[in-house]
Amino acid sequence: MSATHNNPPATGAGSGSGGGNGDDGSKIRKFEAVIILLIGVIAGVLAGIGSRTMDHASWFEAITSGVVVGVGLPGFIIMIIRYIRNQS
Repeated sequence: MSATHNNPPATGAGSGSGGGNGDDGSKIRKFEAVIILLIGVIAGVLAGIGSRTMDHASWFEAITSGVVVGVGLPGFIIMIIRYIRNQS
């Protein structure tokens, strides 16, 4: 038997352009996760400031809305990225 017969080339998920080093293409990479979390923090701060200035909300309400946006937005972005990667 030849070497290619014993060890066939990888043709499954992760061997194409999405995987790179053999991992699953639907995983979120470290730099993507850092960027998404930074976007969440910035959006949370802006949502808290906007809530405080425009709605004349109390500090507790402004902080609460900032935390909700800061947690919800990255989760939503990660969910969209994983859905798009699983489609291809």
